Amino acid sequence: MRNISKESLIGWLILIATIGVALELLFNWGLIIPLLIGIYLVYTNKQQNGKKNRNVKLIIGLSLIFISIVSTSFFRLAIIGLVIYGFIQYSKTKKHTKKINLHTVPPQAHTRRHIERRPYFNNRFWGSGNTGNEVYEWDDINIHCGFGDTDIDLGMTMLPQGESTVIIRGLFGNIRVFVPFDVDVIVNHSTMSGKIKVFDEERDLFNTNIIFQPEQDEAATRTIKIFTSTIIGNVEVKRI
Repeated sequence: MRNISKESLIGWLILIATIGVALELLFNWGLIIPLLIGIYLVYTNKQQNGKKNRNVKLIIGLSLIFISIVSTSFFRLAIIGLVIYGFIQYSKTKKHTKKINLHTVPPQAHTRRHIERRPYFNNRFWGSGNTGNEVYEWDDINIHCGFGDTDIDLGMTMLPQGESTVIIRGLFGNIRVFVPFDVDVIVNHSTMSGKIKVFDEERDLFNTNIIFQPEQDEAATRTIKIFTSTIIGNVEVKRI
């Protein structure tokens, strides 16, 4: 009999647990009713007028779905099984520690050091943030934003030739990025619920990843790649 790999075993366990959870939900009215209500709220979320009402409706729907699933016995058994399996695998690794032999090389005279420095933009968990009217030195942007709106004005810095990167990950809140008129822009956005507006193009999104990119232009010397992701929130990219 062929040995079953760890990945295949975990896959079978997840499949069995998923089937078990589905069957338990199907035959338990106390769980299936909140689940169906949650699915209905999430599905009809896009038809709700008003951003605040839509956000509340989505949160309630996802909460009902989550509570229904974690309330099943199969789900709890699956978690316990994964914990036990992880503990067994950890115990095996402790008993059979692999030895790794490292052959060090004396530092050469031409070896360059790495210098630590802080970028202009920092992570923010709560509250709104914007660049204001302050001029700053350009660095590729890679930040996390928790709750609140974020405005970034790229007209307050000197963008270099070639490609520049802006990465903004948020939980709940809107993101606005102002870009100079003489640069090409590529936008890659992922969200659970919200809108995106890139110049004159606007879309309503639900659990979607979307990319906006210009037509091929060999004359463009500067390009900004903007990667954004939110759970709930709108994204807008505007020319200045």
